[in-house]
Amino acid sequence: MMKLADERNIRKMGLDPRDVISFGGGWVGHHAPDRLREIYADICLDREKFHRAGGYPPIPGIPECRRALAHMDEFLFGVKASEANIHVGASSTELTYDLLRVLADPHDNILLLDPTYVNYHGQLVLALTDWTGNQSCNNGKSHVPDARIIHLRVFDPVLWEYFPDVDHAITELERIFKIYRPKVMMLASPDNPTGQIIPQKFMEAALEICQNNGSYLVIDYAYKWQYFVETLPDYFSWSPEEYENLVLIYSASKWSRALGRRLGWICAPRKIVEAMETMLAYSILCGDHFHQLAMAIYLEESIADRSLKAYVDMWNKRYKNAAKVTVETIDEYCGCRRLVPQGALYTVMDLGDTAEPLVHEILKNTGVLFIPGIGFGKSLINGVRVSYGPLVETPEKIREGLQRAGEYLNSRKKK
Repeated sequence: MMKLADERNIRKMGLDPRDVISFGGGWVGHHAPDRLREIYADICLDREKFHRAGGYPPIPGIPECRRALAHMDEFLFGVKASEANIHVGASSTELTYDLLRVLADPHDNILLLDPTYVNYHGQLVLALTDWTGNQSCNNGKSHVPDARIIHLRVFDPVLWEYFPDVDHAITELERIFKIYRPKVMMLASPDNPTGQIIPQKFMEAALEICQNNGSYLVIDYAYKWQYFVETLPDYFSWSPEEYENLVLIYSASKWSRALGRRLGWICAPRKIVEAMETMLAYSILCGDHFHQLAMAIYLEESIADRSLKAYVDMWNKRYKNAAKVTVETIDEYCGCRRLVPQGALYTVMDLGDTAEPLVHEILKNTGVLFIPGIGFGKSLINGVRVSYGPLVETPEKIREGLQRAGEYLNSRKKK
């Protein structure tokens, strides 16, 4: 799906990559904190600090970084956790894979929402396929089955609404647990691809149902810092110290614009942190010491002087504005149904027909790139994910790209 944005693919279509406006990127466009950049420079210029940053850190992460990450979550969101609940890894992507290996076995059922983050399916297949027990020697070929994934649809493509009926979604959730007893329920809030925040009532029901069934509720908080609602739901402050079946996944990629400076962490019950230490000893051995050291120093300083909150609030306002520009321009030029983002970097737009071939057509004729919704779930077969994240500092590009696409879609209707 993401190969659409590859420069080689763009050139094959006869397009100049410099003229392409992409709404396909799942990344942020804002700049990292200046003070964080200065801290990296300070470490590099200090011979002994740089030497220390090149050594092996403890597998769960250096203590000062673990404490700082827990402190940040309490400072910004009220999460009561400690160093003992934090395990640092190479990234949230790596941690999700290793976490699945810790929480579930190959024959366990796993519950995802429809739609949801596209990577989960592949991670589940790789992490929870029984590679030894499912090899077939017939004709020298091997058969690798999918992991046992169950989907709960929470998006109505007819109404074009996310969680249109929370009570119905809870009833369906109860039915799924009664029949399949999934070992893990994994979801993201704010959500990728819809840009919506999961309702408090549903999350309370999900936690209780998981507790009653001995299952784990895993919340992916990659976009926790990107929210546009006035009041956050209470579950943003839930802690694994309070709920022994709750695991939270975090990433530095989005809020601190550290996409390529890979740093992720989980906040989990202590027994899960201990199990993850064993797992990571055989997968990545340890996270990056340099990034942990810089992040620990930055968080300690920026929490103390409250510049962290100012930084997060400043960029939230700009992403909220980018979301507003996106929705208003879709309404003005495309005339397509869309969701109003509540957070993250995205909305989803209805093209009214199977979107995947139309995405290629739009790109070829306008130089505007969207991501087909089908990759996130069957409920979005007629939709596209529209990402304004990379364009947050250039809202005029958002308008230009959606105007190009809208004019093409309207000309198509007239034929």
